[in-house]
Amino acid sequence: MKKKKRLIILLVVLLLIIGAGGIGTFAYYKAQSDLVYKEVIVEAGSSNCEIGEFLKREESTAKFTEDSSFDVTVPGDYDLKIQWTMPIFGKQTAKTVLHVQDTTAPQVTLTTDSIDMYTTAPAPNLTDLVDKIDDVTNCTIDFAEQYDFTKEGQFDITIVVKDTSGNETKCTVPCKVTEDVTPPVIKGVEPLTIAQGDAVSFKKNIEVTDDHDDNPTLEVDNSQVNVDKRGVYTLKYIATDAAGNKTEETTTVKIISAKIAAATEETVYAKADEILADIITPGMTQLQQAKAVFDWVVKNITYSETAGIDDLLSAAYKGMFNRVGDCTVKQKTAEVMLNRLGIKNMEIEKIRDTRGHYWLLIDVGEGWYHYDPNLQLDGTLIFYWHDADLWEYSNAHKNTHNYDPSKYPHIQ
Repeated sequence: MKKKKRLIILLVVLLLIIGAGGIGTFAYYKAQSDLVYKEVIVEAGSSNCEIGEFLKREESTAKFTEDSSFDVTVPGDYDLKIQWTMPIFGKQTAKTVLHVQDTTAPQVTLTTDSIDMYTTAPAPNLTDLVDKIDDVTNCTIDFAEQYDFTKEGQFDITIVVKDTSGNETKCTVPCKVTEDVTPPVIKGVEPLTIAQGDAVSFKKNIEVTDDHDDNPTLEVDNSQVNVDKRGVYTLKYIATDAAGNKTEETTTVKIISAKIAAATEETVYAKADEILADIITPGMTQLQQAKAVFDWVVKNITYSETAGIDDLLSAAYKGMFNRVGDCTVKQKTAEVMLNRLGIKNMEIEKIRDTRGHYWLLIDVGEGWYHYDPNLQLDGTLIFYWHDADLWEYSNAHKNTHNYDPSKYPHIQ
């Protein structure tokens, strides 16, 4: 009997031990399985949402399941699963919800703190006014209302930047609109004469003023000017104020050849007198003397368009010493010789089209006549021609000698 009683007691004790172990095991399971928060709330872009943010305590084996995904920069609710391993009980899985919320308004940096413009200027562009926007979502930019930038006045404009969550930031910028319809004034525009090879500043002595703009721009259009080639060219000045008003002024640029250092009066006149001594004989009339000079220039100076020069003494020097030159060299060589002989003469210029041309008028006591010491392309020699004859020839040969009669005395 005593033996049986002991057995029962042992059995009871054993059951108590087993029950206590089960209760402990259950309690352990409950404690260890309560690892994952049911919900996690983060501000969009404020966190990378590492696994530890979802756990109530540290667990090295915890990780997101492969079918769990989220984007912390995109507001929304994400259903996730976290898996980890427990001793005895093995792999465990728990659900959680990630709430990515966006309650932060965009941070906006503007390119300017005020607008000062003219009624003629284009309306301000929103993308030009906003320098930078910091926000985790895409944003829209707009004016708070319609503004009229075509009327003079002062007012504030409000720029509204709104993100996809509805958060918005408003920026206010003072705006001043001025009416300006008066173009700037350009002063100092005059015809220019420049020697080949000389340094040139087309803006020198040019002044531009404006009634509103303290610094109007000045543009020089010298696209038609060839500083390396003798001739007369068109030069244009364009002044523009901040309101877009423009003024244009046009002048001419005459490119002349550089002077020859050796071409002094003493040198040139001595050479001219030497040549005249060979071609002029006693008893010649002025007309005969003029013809002798004409013949010498035509026969002794080889025509070269690239060997032209404008300065009287330099041109005559080239004609008499180098014996090469263009129509200007021939004309000015003859001019120096005629001057030495006391024969009245004056330069005459063709109306410039695609090219220029110069010749002389002479007066030996019978009035002015045409005198061109150049052999024409068709072999014609224009010596002591009446004006009517020259016009007839010029009209028949593509206007070789068309000129402006108002600039010269009556020609026979």
